[in-house]
Amino acid sequence: MRKFNQKIRFRRNEKRDRSKGFTLIEVLVTIAMISVFIAASMAVLIPLSRSYTATDVASSAQQVVRMAVEVIAGDIRLAGLDPLQQLQGLDSSGLPICGFQEAGATSVRFTCDRVADGEDEANGEIDDSNFENITYFYDAGAETLNLRLYAGAPVQTSQALVNNVTNLRFRYYDEEGNETADLEEIRAVQISMTVEEDAGVDGPVERSYTTRVLCRNMGI
Repeated sequence: MRKFNQKIRFRRNEKRDRSKGFTLIEVLVTIAMISVFIAASMAVLIPLSRSYTATDVASSAQQVVRMAVEVIAGDIRLAGLDPLQQLQGLDSSGLPICGFQEAGATSVRFTCDRVADGEDEANGEIDDSNFENITYFYDAGAETLNLRLYAGAPVQTSQALVNNVTNLRFRYYDEEGNETADLEEIRAVQISMTVEEDAGVDGPVERSYTTRVLCRNMGI
């Protein structure tokens, strides 16, 4: 009878001990379930993270290319500005004194007579200041959009404005809407530009922007 009671107490104690923790099999099963959950979560989160990265890069590239083209367009819109009508005709090189002086596929140069800060009117000259002689050009080797001010003057300066430019194209149109290479007949310019940005594992992302600007001061 005493031995029987001892067996009963041993089994009760054994049940109490088991209720205090997990068996090795239970632990392994739990770990396996957690691993499956983590793997499933990562399968969703990693592509989502990549998507956000690519979207952010694409948005940034679109903003850069649009701003750059609009800056160029704003300056081209002033080409030929001659409020005092004193800059008609050609210079010693046979180029228009005021207006387009170069109209290439990847570069454009033009002049205008702006009103300087602090002045009430233009001075009737193309100065080596006040952004009155502007060149935009594409360096394909460096993949940059560049600005050159006061070409040919002692104060000429150049600088890169935008990096990672894979394409820049200018097209010129006359009053009838036909493409032209005649500097004095240009009435509109189409600007097309493409920028490429690295989106990491998703590779490069390209964004393009095109606009056409009317040269309202030409042919006046």
